[in-house]
This record gives sequence, structure tokens and C-alpha cells, in this order.
Amino acid sequence: MFCHSKYQFFDTNKETNMKTIVFVCLVATAAAAANVKHAHLTKDQSARVHEYGMECMKKTGVNAELVAKAKKGEFTDDEALKKFTLCFFQKTGIITSDGKLNEEVALSKLPAEVDKAAVKKVLDECKKKTGKDMADSAFEVFKCYHKATPTHVSF
Repeated sequence: MFCHSKYQFFDTNKETNMKTIVFVCLVATAAAAANVKHAHLTKDQSARVHEYGMECMKKTGVNAELVAKAKKGEFTDDEALKKFTLCFFQKTGIITSDGKLNEEVALSKLPAEVDKAAVKKVLDECKKKTGKDMADSAFEVFKCYHKATPTHVSF
């Protein structure tokens, strides 16, 4: 997955920056299922993603190296990373409080230039992914998105 950030959130902590970047990618990964080469989050979306990402990092204590690997598509079976994914998806409303994928919300968060019909097909497949608990299921959905997206979102 390639995501590019022109915003430096924390000058002194590159580990924290990497985590933030990964979760901006998380929110927008489904956008890449269309024939869009690049889609961009709005400034407001980027700010909210940053806020949610920071809250979830504090809550889960996820290791920055694992987050960096996930950004590249190297998914580690790590409980903190799974909990982080669930936390972020729940804060954005993409995953409901009972662990279900909310397709309507996920589609509404995509940049305008994205072919939402194509993304809906990906969502229909990925929502079938389940795990042993809600965090594991959210992580499986994230991995599915990553694998199903030929292009990625720039922000």
C-alpha cells in the first residue's frame, strides 16, 4: 500500500507519525478498488483520522514497527494491532459497536472521485471475513481491503 502524507504531525516521534499515516490509509483503502489512480482525503478527513489514530494508539499500545509493516501489506498476527484496527474502525463508524461492517458509512467516507459501486463490490466480499472476536474480524476486513485494492489513497 502506498500512502503519502504532506503533514508532519509530530516532529520528534517518527514512530507515532508512521502509526498515524497507516490509519489514514486504513480509512481510505477501499477507495482504491475503483479505476482511480489516486484519491485524496479532505483536510477535515485527515484531521479526524489523525485524531482517531492517536486515540487508538494510546488505547492499544500498538508497536510502530507492526503498523509500518501493515502499511506495506505485511500483516502480523498481533493482538494490539488488531485492537487498534477495531478501535479506529469503530471511531469512524465503519465498524458498528457490535462488530458489523457498516457499508453505508464506509462508502460515505470515500473521496468524491472514487467509483463507489466498485468499492461496494469489495465491501460485499470483505464483510464476509470473520475472526475469533471483533478485533480479529476488523483486522481480517482490513487485510481484505488491502489485497483487493489496486490503487491507493494519497492525502
